[in-house]
Amino acid sequence: MERTISPKEMADAIGVSESSVKRWVDCGRIEAVRTAGGHRRIPVPSVARFVRETRASLVKPELVGLHDLLAIPSHTKEWENESTDLFRFLESGQAAEARGLILSAYLSGRSLASIVDGPIRSAMARLGELWKHGAEGILIEHRATDICIQALDQIRLLISIGKDSPRAVGGAPSGDPYLLPSMATAAVLGSEGYQAVNLGPDTPVDILRTAARSMRPRIVWLSASAIEKPRELAAEVASLLGTLAELGAVLALGGTAREKLALDPHPALFIGSSMGELAGYARGRIASGPPAE
Repeated sequence: MERTISPKEMADAIGVSESSVKRWVDCGRIEAVRTAGGHRRIPVPSVARFVRETRASLVKPELVGLHDLLAIPSHTKEWENESTDLFRFLESGQAAEARGLILSAYLSGRSLASIVDGPIRSAMARLGELWKHGAEGILIEHRATDICIQALDQIRLLISIGKDSPRAVGGAPSGDPYLLPSMATAAVLGSEGYQAVNLGPDTPVDILRTAARSMRPRIVWLSASAIEKPRELAAEVASLLGTLAELGAVLALGGTAREKLALDPHPALFIGSSMGELAGYARGRIASGPPAE
């Protein structure tokens, strides 16, 4: 069940009067629900949306359940050296501080795509170099991946998606063990208004085809960071594109190994090199309306 808070709790959380919050609820500026007794209750995603849109400060984030924001050192709150700060926290395993930085950036109004393309990608690329230094580097990189996934999961819970919103589904191809790229894709598409289902790493193309037929998504994504057999995968993807075209869906292909597939242009294929490109394309798909039945 979605967590809700009272107008007083929200007022205390952002440092305003309770009457102001009640007035904003009553005029529709803040989405809220009413209890059987007529009391206002505000879903936490509504609080997050208001904070992002108004650039309000969360002076008591614990009242909203966002305790990680309390872990951010005061000198990093302005994100002047965001990639360096995030790298430092991830490298040392300071999970709350790293999650807090990512969450703070999102609540400040930045798009999730820009956060993934910027500080997260930069920090994880630097951490990836630690693999060359042995087991400790692998430990640090895997731990950092888990922390970033925790942060993205937390943000996904702050995004309210309507039941009638377009769907998206995807994962990483067979033999691709990487967790973070597909999770980040799901989070970014969610932030753009999609009901996104992440099937995770090592997902056969046939599973994507089955998901497309049963879920009727607007977008199917394939996040390719490692490809074992490019020719075989390219043939499978080419077949999938035919199915998606029939269903009025498209394949969004991304990942560092995407170019190994060398796919021909296709009306049902979008190839992107960044989350920002994907987000823009996804917004365009919504603006164009639902596919014809």
